[in-house]
Amino acid sequence: MRKSATTKALYAGSFDPVTRGHLDIIGKALMTFDTVHVAVGSNVKKARMFGVEESQRLIVQSIIERWPDDAPTAMDTLFDGALEVGEFTNQSLVGYARRIGATHIVRGLREASDFNDEFNLHGVAGRIDPSIPMVHFICEAQFLHVSSSTAKELDAVGEPIGWLVMPSVEAAFAAHRG
Repeated sequence: MRKSATTKALYAGSFDPVTRGHLDIIGKALMTFDTVHVAVGSNVKKARMFGVEESQRLIVQSIIERWPDDAPTAMDTLFDGALEVGEFTNQSLVGYARRIGATHIVRGLREASDFNDEFNLHGVAGRIDPSIPMVHFICEAQFLHVSSSTAKELDAVGEPIGWLVMPSVEAAFAAHRG
C-alpha cells in the first residue's frame, strides 16, 4: 500500500469558537498533508454560540492572526490554496470526507478522556469506509486545557480568554456580550 499522490485531510468540528488548540492541530495537519479542509459542523448535543458562517469567518481570521506571513487575507489563497474552510450538516463525517475528496480524517487529542470518544469514532468511521484513514494529532502541552466550552464558560463569568482564543474571537465574544 502506498500514499496517494496528493493528500487531503478533513478536520471537522463545531469550532464554536475556534481555539488556539484547534489552530495547533490545523498547523500540524498543514505540515503533514497537501491540503487541509476545515469543516464547521453542528453538534446536536450542543447549542451554538456563533452561527456556522460566523465560525467560518473566525477560523479564517484566527488563522491569519496566527500565521500572518503565510496566510494572505484572501480565502482562496490561504497557504497558497492548501487550506479550505467549509461546512457539513446532515451527513456523516465519512460521507462528507468522501464528498470533498478527502484522503484522511484528522482528529485532535488533548487528554486521556478524549481517547475513548475518538477510539469509538475511529472504529465506526473505519467500518463505514476503511479507505479513509483517521489520523490523530496530540496537541501541545500548553493547549491541553483549551476548549471551546472553557472559553464560553470563562467569558460568561468575566474571566479573560486571550490564552484560549485569538484576538478576533475575543472581539466576537465582546460583540455578543455587548
